[in-house]
Amino acid sequence: MLLVTSLVAVPTASGAASLMDWGRHVAEAGNGRPGSTACMECHRLDGGGMPSIGAPRIAGQPEQYIAREIREVKAGKRYGPVMAGVVQNLSPRDIRAVALYYSHAKSPKLPDVGPPDPVLVAEGEHIATRGLWKKNIPACVQCHGPNGYGVPPLFPFIAGQNRTYLLRQLMAYAFLKRQDDPQGLMRGIARRLTMTQRKAVAEYFSSLKPPVRDVP
Repeated sequence: MLLVTSLVAVPTASGAASLMDWGRHVAEAGNGRPGSTACMECHRLDGGGMPSIGAPRIAGQPEQYIAREIREVKAGKRYGPVMAGVVQNLSPRDIRAVALYYSHAKSPKLPDVGPPDPVLVAEGEHIATRGLWKKNIPACVQCHGPNGYGVPPLFPFIAGQNRTYLLRQLMAYAFLKRQDDPQGLMRGIARRLTMTQRKAVAEYFSSLKPPVRDVP
């Protein structure tokens, strides 16, 4: 990720610019502090993410969810070695503004790295929609909603998310690098999945179209 320091004139975070305007500015050019990083360097200005590096799609995610995850990374509660350095100089207003901006952003589904594997997609669909009850693994859609469209504000959509990001998160939960899940739910599920099953779940959800939301 490139670290950039904005040298251009910017709207002040407390001036005439609205929270949405400020959120777009931080996403596009950073907040103007030394070492500031533009969110678009990895997530794109439209929030579509970058499948080639596993940067997640955040366009249209619930505002409360985006803000919470940024705060969790900043506090060291969520594993994110790249993001941890990026978010440290974000103020509470910056976080609210970026979350607001990206929750309203719209982006087409970006091509993933390589075509989906139909065998993995089929296995992933079974796990996602039916679970593996012999291993005490519920269906993913019980929390992430029908078609993986999410249940705002607690559970993000995962449909259309890139497979690299999804697999990385499952691995982070499985090996306890990520521990921000309520009651350890995701950690337990991820540990009980085999490596092939984790790949299958990631492959299935990445093959779906992301939800289209009309955000007021």
